[in-house]
Formats: sequence, C-alpha cells, structure tokens
Amino acid sequence: MRTRVAHFVGAVALAAGLLTGAPSAAVAEPAATGAVALYEGQRINLLKDGWRGAHTCVVTTAQDVDCYGTRGEADAALGHDGSAGTKALPDCARGWLCIFEHANGGGRRLIFNDEQWHDLDQYGFANRASSWRNNQSRGDSGGLQMGNGQQIWLGAPEYSANLGSYNDRARWVHG
Repeated sequence: MRTRVAHFVGAVALAAGLLTGAPSAAVAEPAATGAVALYEGQRINLLKDGWRGAHTCVVTTAQDVDCYGTRGEADAALGHDGSAGTKALPDCARGWLCIFEHANGGGRRLIFNDEQWHDLDQYGFANRASSWRNNQSRGDSGGLQMGNGQQIWLGAPEYSANLGSYNDRARWVHG
C-alpha cells in the first residue's frame, strides 16, 4: 500500500511540475549523465569531460549542443557579428538567452533559445550562473530555478549584471 501511495504522490508531483512547465523539486532527479557537445570536431561530455578549452556553448536543443573556443566563434556561427547594440551590455545574439559564469557577463557563456527547461548540471553549469542577458523578443521570458525550488523570470529584452542572492545557485534554465 505504501508503494502505491508513494507512486501516486510522485505522479501528482510530476504532473504539477509539467503543468507549470517548471521542474518539480518534489520529484527525484535522474542521475546526471552529461550533455554531449561538439567541440573542435570531437564529441565531449560537458559534465564528465568538462568544457576543455571551450568558452561558449550553444544549446539549440538538449541533443544539439555546439561549443566554441571564443565568443566570436560562437557569435559567427549564430550569424551575429557583435556590433549591434551597446557595448555596455555583454554580447548575446538576437533571439537567444545567455547566462554567464561571472558577474557583468564574464567567464564562460551558455546560450539557449528553446522553450524548454534544462538541467544545468548536464552542462557542467549548475550553481555557476552569476549574470544573464535575455536578447529574445519582447515578452519572451526565460527563467532560472534554484535547487530549493525558488524561481526567477528573466524578462526580454533585459540584462542583469549579477544575480545577487541567487548568485551561483541556479540549477535549471528555461530558454
């Protein structure tokens, strides 16, 4: 009987997470296997192998990840020349949500544009985001969810130089 109740409670928690679109903290997370990315012609597991020399990884879908040694290489691959907009903001191609390892857009950069929740642990980026820029269309909000279930929305087009009390606490991102 307890097993059935536990499965029912788990199914309700999973359904609640799916209905809101956010990952549910009540559901046990699967073991992290790591996102596989293409970097310099080789497949690397971002969680198990690390980013190697990559600086920017572009997540088109959870199964389509490309990493680049420099921001310029990634921007060129996205058709972005980096010249548009103000230099006071960290660069992020139009139509994309960028999260950065350090404040003020510094450090490694992870880029998303799909409307899905992604486990940042899979990209070796859990608890590492310190700033963000959402350069998607007006009203196309992104989101960050912390390990404790707290969530913040990232308006578009907007930028935050630091995450304040949420610094290095994000576990999930919605592109």
